[in-house]
Amino acid sequence: MGKFLKFLIVFIICGYTSSVFAQNVVLRGKVVDHELHPVSSANIKIVETNQFGVTDKDGKFNITLYNIANVSLTFEFTFIGYQKLVKVVEIKGNIIELGNITLKDLNLGLETIDINAKRDYQGSSNSSLIISRDIIEQIPALSLNDLLNQIPNRKVSAPSLQSVQNLTLRSAFSPVSPGFSNIYEQNNAFGVAIIVDGNAISNNMNMQTFNPGLRGSNDISTTIGIDSYGLNGSPTNKYSGDFAFGGTDLRQIPADNIESIEVISGVPSAKYGDLSEGAIIVERQAGKSPGYLRMQLRDNATSYGFSKGFDLGKKNGALNIGANYVNSFADNRDKLKAYKRINLNMMHTNFFGSENRLKNTFSVDYGRNLDGIKRDADDPMEKMVLFNSWNFSVNNRTSYGINSKFLKNISLNLRYATGHQVSYTEEFYNEPYILVSEATTTGIHEGAYVKGIYTAQSLIDGRPLNITGKLDFNAEFKFANITHFLSYGASYSYGANNGLGQVLDPGKPRGLTKTSGTTSLSPNRSERYYDFSTAVAQQDVGLYLEDVFKMSLFNKPLNVRAGIRYDLQNSFPSFSPRINVNYELDKGFRFGFAYGISYKSPGLGQRYPGPTYNEVPLINAYSSNGKANESIYLVYVNRYDPTAEGLKSANSQTFEFSTQIKLQKYNLSLNAFYKNSRNGIGNNRVDNVLDLPVYTATYRTDQQPLLIQTGTKRALITFYEFANNLASNNQGFDLILSTPTYKAIATSFNLSGGFFRSQSKTENLTSQGNPNPSATNKNEALVAFYPPSNSVSYTGNARISSTTHIPKISLFIQAIAEFSLVQKTVNLSRAGIPIAYYDQNYNYIEIKNFDQNNPNYGFFYKPTSELQANNVPVIIPNFHLSIGKEIKKRLKFSFNVYNVFNYQPYYIDSGLSYRYPNQSPTFGAEISLKL
Repeated sequence: MGKFLKFLIVFIICGYTSSVFAQNVVLRGKVVDHELHPVSSANIKIVETNQFGVTDKDGKFNITLYNIANVSLTFEFTFIGYQKLVKVVEIKGNIIELGNITLKDLNLGLETIDINAKRDYQGSSNSSLIISRDIIEQIPALSLNDLLNQIPNRKVSAPSLQSVQNLTLRSAFSPVSPGFSNIYEQNNAFGVAIIVDGNAISNNMNMQTFNPGLRGSNDISTTIGIDSYGLNGSPTNKYSGDFAFGGTDLRQIPADNIESIEVISGVPSAKYGDLSEGAIIVERQAGKSPGYLRMQLRDNATSYGFSKGFDLGKKNGALNIGANYVNSFADNRDKLKAYKRINLNMMHTNFFGSENRLKNTFSVDYGRNLDGIKRDADDPMEKMVLFNSWNFSVNNRTSYGINSKFLKNISLNLRYATGHQVSYTEEFYNEPYILVSEATTTGIHEGAYVKGIYTAQSLIDGRPLNITGKLDFNAEFKFANITHFLSYGASYSYGANNGLGQVLDPGKPRGLTKTSGTTSLSPNRSERYYDFSTAVAQQDVGLYLEDVFKMSLFNKPLNVRAGIRYDLQNSFPSFSPRINVNYELDKGFRFGFAYGISYKSPGLGQRYPGPTYNEVPLINAYSSNGKANESIYLVYVNRYDPTAEGLKSANSQTFEFSTQIKLQKYNLSLNAFYKNSRNGIGNNRVDNVLDLPVYTATYRTDQQPLLIQTGTKRALITFYEFANNLASNNQGFDLILSTPTYKAIATSFNLSGGFFRSQSKTENLTSQGNPNPSATNKNEALVAFYPPSNSVSYTGNARISSTTHIPKISLFIQAIAEFSLVQKTVNLSRAGIPIAYYDQNYNYIEIKNFDQNNPNYGFFYKPTSELQANNVPVIIPNFHLSIGKEIKKRLKFSFNVYNVFNYQPYYIDSGLSYRYPNQSPTFGAEISLKL
């Protein structure tokens, strides 16, 4: 690390001390609209050097480039409400007159608008998929998640806010039982970075979960009742609004003010750290703009949004404000399950200095989410659950242009983010009495008898705090007649959680941890209060260096983006080399190769999950007259304190081949990849067999019974700990084929799809308990163990969309036919054959030669049909429709229907159950007014 840091310092010093002045170039021009009216406050960005400019009140700009010549630079001209214009300029001579730069008003009257996302090597990675504002305007969206339906090989889902929305990239997953989550899917989503305006929206400090040591981190859902509380079409009676150990919940990010999205599913730029599966880079609107008022009405939600950018004058810059409110129900008939969200944001942008070389953007964001299920009058347990939160962030981005021959720009990005998360459950119990213990040390303790009529209240209070800083340098130099655009910098992240934690009263336990007043003395899980603020703050450091250059190879352009990144995460150092190369044989054919390694830091909840408690009742000598003072309850309490020592960052190694073919306005892009993911964070099951005393009681009047130890008994306690025990190999491809508009029918077509294969492996044995143990056969298996999970999952999806666009009447109609081609998981033939078991005396017995007819364990055999019960044996089609119409370029109406034909194909699984994979039709309408 020391050598790498010294290397960066040398670059910084060189940037300031270089005094050899090369040619200075002045670029002049004027930004106008289609009627040649000047566009003031239009933003100008030089991509290669990360420098910025802005037009004056007459739309004119004058940009001086110091010490740079004989190179091609990419200029981006943007203004809210207009199509982005990209122009490549050859820097030659002292003065370059660009003339009028015409921006087109973004509306359906344009001859050409983007309706589908495209991949054309214009992003920061060969795999970059660009979703521009043109596309965003045409998509009905309640959150960022709905805009990502454009990703190839991703099923189209209707806008909804009734479940946590995590994003996974380039992997296939096996289905899991209702109420559980796929641990590999969790890891994939956790490894996808969500970057908004240059800042990562980190989920690392999210600790909103019951203790994962009780049942593992993939079984933390809250049971909500037998009838699923109006979750329309839901196959499960479990729901959780928490998303610890997974990715950021995309429901929190509104879509109204998003300017562009770059989806990197392959090898990202070296400047992006703390990721292992890819990145979503979101740029929001900033600067002067007209006012926009939007309202969306859906069958299960209503959404209202407003945004406007104000010009505060030449010296005061521009102020952009936005507000969004969403109210959503799972079922409008009972409105038991609801999700509400409000978002407010303010962004101030200003330029300073005579040449506007200093740009500063200050932003403030506030969001509040109310998610939960109200009491159902028909539920005897009167259960209710709440998942409420608010978040607040302040961000300042400063960029300064440098007059150095080497160094061109310095930018500093500082962010402070905090929030409050509340997860609350409440349920009523009516029993004679319960047995409780509040002991927090390992050993035998006397418990207490508590009334069994009570309301169990469970509160998880989290208050995540994240402070980040990024310092970036952009430089340019020539070597061997090749111009290199160099970027390098450092990042620092501090994260903590100052919440009250798991506020759980062991005297009023919830169902999972409750010991009823019966004769059963079986081991049971237990919970205690855990203060999140005791977790040691997380501090991660990153350094990066990246070079972007273009060279000629056999007289054809070769584009290279190569870099290396150093990270220090959880005290473990890592180096991540990354390279994206593409070669342009001609204007119609280009291919590329990418390779990279990425690391994702463990989350705070994985580093410090808190102590795990198990209880084994030893004797419950309850007086026949019901007097507590003549009774006694002894319990063995086991406390386990997990440690984060040795927990490494999850990492992935990616190889990618990409190609693009353009032929007479037909455009085909294809990406094939191999991704090797290692050190995924899963759960280790830890069993501990104990020899504990057995007592008999002699009852006495007005005093506790007399206890005499008569022997010992064996007991099994189980807990889970985090470990780097997951691995997966992922291969596949995705493609996008777009056609030109056929003028006779004013229609263009787009085909996208893909196929992914994922082999997922873990080092742990899997287990299953005996639901009906024998009362007489003590040799019968109580818990069976199977070989470590090793399965191969396949997923393949395709969709064909037709877009009819008639500019003269400002109308577009898009029809989508999507097909689920493959969805299956194949397990090894031995996956259903147990290899060991615990008998009822907790003796661990290995099975060397499995006998299905053995009465002690043969019933644990799982046939192949059971292991593959959720595989989909047929192709499942679905159809969607969207229509948009503009009136006088100010008022826009749109209407959309998902599963427009109410097509409900079905298949019969291996368990002879009917499966209907398509959702019921859902529809919505949106009105947008440009003020």
